[in-house]
Amino acid sequence: MKTNTLTVIHPFIPKEHVDFVDELMQDADDLELRISKPRLSKWGSYVREGNRHEISVNSNLNPYQFLLTLLHEYSHYVVYKKYGDSVKPHGPEWKSEFNKILTKLLEYDKLPKELYELLERHAQKPKASITADLKLKKLLDTYSKSVTEQGYTPLEELADGEKFFFHGRVFQKVQKRRKLYKCLDVERNKYYLFQPTVLVKKYSE
Repeated sequence: MKTNTLTVIHPFIPKEHVDFVDELMQDADDLELRISKPRLSKWGSYVREGNRHEISVNSNLNPYQFLLTLLHEYSHYVVYKKYGDSVKPHGPEWKSEFNKILTKLLEYDKLPKELYELLERHAQKPKASITADLKLKKLLDTYSKSVTEQGYTPLEELADGEKFFFHGRVFQKVQKRRKLYKCLDVERNKYYLFQPTVLVKKYSE
C-alpha cells in the first residue's frame, strides 16, 4: 500500500498501533483507505468495483472504535483476495480471517486491559457487526471524549415515547423488540431498529 494512503488514517487510530496497522496492510497495493462522514447505519464499509478496493471508516469514531472497524473491514478485503465472490460476507472464512487479525492485535499487546479481555472473547466468535457485541460496544463507547459532558445517553436509559437526536435527525423511542429498540424517524415517518447501548442526545422542544 502506498505510504500516503496509510497516513490518511494515522490520526484516527491509537498512536501506539500505527506501526501495527502499517505492517499489516503494507502489501495491499490495490486497496484505498478513506475517511467517511458519519453514517447512520454503519461505522465502516468495504466495497469492490472491478479491480478497485476501498475501505471507508467514519470520521466520528474514537480511536479504538476506528481501529477495530478498520480491521473488521480489512478482513473482508483479505477474504476476497483469497476466495473471490464464492463465500458469504460474514461466513466461516471471514470469521477465520478476522480471528487471525485480532489474534495478531492481541499479541501486539498494547490494548487497555479491559478491552483486551473483551476482544479476546470477541475474536473467538466474531459477529457481523462490532456493535452487535453489546459488551464490547459499550466499553468502546467509554473511550469517546466528553460523552457525558456533551449530553449523550444510552438509548436504553430513555423512556418509551421519548424523543432523541441521532446524527442530526429526530427519533422517537417506541418499544423494545427482543434485544433491539424500535424507533420512529419523526420526519421521514419510518421505523428503524437500534442497539440499546447506542449513544443519543435527548430531544428538548
